[in-house]
Amino acid sequence: MSVKLEEEELQQLYQDALTELAGTTEELIVWAGGDAVNQQDSVAREFTKKFPKVPIDIKVDLSKNHDVVINQELLNGDLTPDVVMLQTSNDFEDWHKMGVLQPFKPQGFANIRQDFKDPDGYFSVIKMFAFLPQYAKHGLAKPPTTIRDMLTGAYQNALISTYPHDDDAVLYVFNRLIEQHGMQFLRAFARLNPRFVRGTAAPALLVGMNGILGCLTGYQTTPDQPSRSFIPASDFFISWGQRLAMFKLTKHQAAARLFLAFAQSTAFQKTLGSYTVRSDLDSAGTPWIGGYANTDPLGFYEFMRDRRHIHQLRKLMTDYFGPVVGESPVADHRMIKLTYGWPAY
Repeated sequence: MSVKLEEEELQQLYQDALTELAGTTEELIVWAGGDAVNQQDSVAREFTKKFPKVPIDIKVDLSKNHDVVINQELLNGDLTPDVVMLQTSNDFEDWHKMGVLQPFKPQGFANIRQDFKDPDGYFSVIKMFAFLPQYAKHGLAKPPTTIRDMLTGAYQNALISTYPHDDDAVLYVFNRLIEQHGMQFLRAFARLNPRFVRGTAAPALLVGMNGILGCLTGYQTTPDQPSRSFIPASDFFISWGQRLAMFKLTKHQAAARLFLAFAQSTAFQKTLGSYTVRSDLDSAGTPWIGGYANTDPLGFYEFMRDRRHIHQLRKLMTDYFGPVVGESPVADHRMIKLTYGWPAY
């Protein structure tokens, strides 16, 4: 599929969106799953740079909060978001069965990895996500290469973690590590007395600060951070494609189609490097994040379908680590400050 055809389609969709929004103060509304208010700023910037006359508002909240509101609004017949992109992959399958999604297959759709998308275009994916272990650049005698390296006395009282029973992707990691290493993994982790917080962004930002030496489910780091992420030598790490879709009740159908086409386009996907979801793009000289032997990009989708197993795992984690406490990370003022560069949390 040529870039020229993609660009022609995008420009036509842009004109359609301008016509749709003309004479109004309305904007394209996207609801995105996440746990830091700025996590989709780069997507909004890229979209606005290419389509400056289509105002866009991307609201970040926990996917499990978004979907509750979406389901209620679907029942009421009046939907706020035009496009949703959420971690709760099972929602898209349920919405498809309910007949509430609006299919759309832009030019770029053909090159989205087959197993991530609905073949008829009812949902697709925008990018890969992954959680990687992180360790502090200073304070350790040697860097870890496995998860087991981080379950030693060197990390006593110095690990930070998202509550696994508050985030299903983190819960999936713990589930896979229990399958790989047995319950001794969970016992060893608990003995280190990790500090728990809500959301995945805070642990990733805090490793290397305030005596925190490691996190099992962090993010890929940048050189200026006080920590480093790594692909574990043999232990499981999670990667998955974040799904997105529009609805039959979407108010701004033309603007929504523009966003879906943009998200799957060559130009945008190239900005993602090894986190692209297109099969026709290289990963800027680095391996595709979903291609490692010790990850399973489709496994998370399967996990999310088994709600009974997830409930049982949440109870297990509560028994080990106590109930989830604290504000939502998108409402916690300390978390908001941290994501915008304040060092204390």
